[in-house]
Amino acid sequence: MLKYFVLIVSVVALSGCMKSSPKVDPMAYQVMPSDTHFITIPDTCKSSYTFEKPRIAVVEFSNNTGYGDMKAQNTQFQGESETKRVSGGVAGVVATPGAVGVGYVGASKTDHKYSGSVDTYMRDISPKVGEYAQNAVETTVHSLGGMEVFDRTNLQKIMSEHKFQMTVGDPDTAVQLGKLAGVEYIFTGSVDSISAKYVPKSSTRNNQAGWLGAAMSLTAMAANTQSGWIVNVEMTTKMLDVSTGQVIINRKVQGREVAGGGKALNPELIVSAAKKAMGEAVADLNPELSQKFAPGGYIKQIRGGKKVALVNMGFNNGLEAGQSLAVYDIFEVKDPFTQESACNMAIIPIEVIVSNQIQEDQAWVELKGEPAALERVKVGSLIRKSQEKGQSVLKKMF
Repeated sequence: MLKYFVLIVSVVALSGCMKSSPKVDPMAYQVMPSDTHFITIPDTCKSSYTFEKPRIAVVEFSNNTGYGDMKAQNTQFQGESETKRVSGGVAGVVATPGAVGVGYVGASKTDHKYSGSVDTYMRDISPKVGEYAQNAVETTVHSLGGMEVFDRTNLQKIMSEHKFQMTVGDPDTAVQLGKLAGVEYIFTGSVDSISAKYVPKSSTRNNQAGWLGAAMSLTAMAANTQSGWIVNVEMTTKMLDVSTGQVIINRKVQGREVAGGGKALNPELIVSAAKKAMGEAVADLNPELSQKFAPGGYIKQIRGGKKVALVNMGFNNGLEAGQSLAVYDIFEVKDPFTQESACNMAIIPIEVIVSNQIQEDQAWVELKGEPAALERVKVGSLIRKSQEKGQSVLKKMF
């Protein structure tokens, strides 16, 4: 009973966290006097307005699992039979695939004839586990929008021209390749484990009364999607600074996917689900990558008395309708002992939600918050893409 109560609370919490994108008509808002205030940028903070994207490359991950190139066996069975029956001077022929005897009527004579053939053939399965892990990292980096991914074809070309012998997943050779490619950071890593477990459909009856019955109805779909082969993936991901060789990200990540299917083990089904699970595993890097490489920009215009604002970020920066941005106060802080000045940033406690008005290099956002906090938002205020969890509460429960 407690399990179902927790599920209801989780579903409510999940639905409460989902934000819809605001529909904004910027021309419906007038530019008020308070909207024209421009931020003062201290000299020590001007470098914060440099928004060049670092170039990164992603190399193929090493495959440390038992899922390498393999062969699968297919067997097809075909057969036919013929039955001749003579009874009471009446003769007949029955020919049907897989038929058995028809029976006896009075004095009769029945002859059975059967022939069968078994066709067995092998087919190759090449899951390319390391290559798909490489794809998953590239997809995550593209969606973040704060880095430029070095083209994989050009990477292979450089390796060919320099006769570069890449040890898959090795940080030292990855750094050497990164220097040849002229990138600032390089991703490498390994797929360490792919495990699969068959889970039958839940036999729990949906006959409880009151809120428990409602809870069971909510869990019915989740229970069905959690039956079949459950595939778990573990990966090690490393991001290296090419100039220093320093490992700046070193994380174990996990992903989980429901493959479905019957009890019979199907390697292709497992590998297909494992590939999806890799994408989910790598998505766990988003908060850490966002902290270091989140795309940034600034506010170009404000309208409606701090109701909406135009920012110089758009599709090219990975922005999507409904996403959150963070807006900052920037100010200079002088050390009382060394007298050295440094730039400091503080997030202004307001909501900044990307609206449906998005272009390649700019977007309109909706501003919500207390009047005192909104007053701190000005033209030129620094913005960055917020960290996104992207985790499903229901998925973590099973």
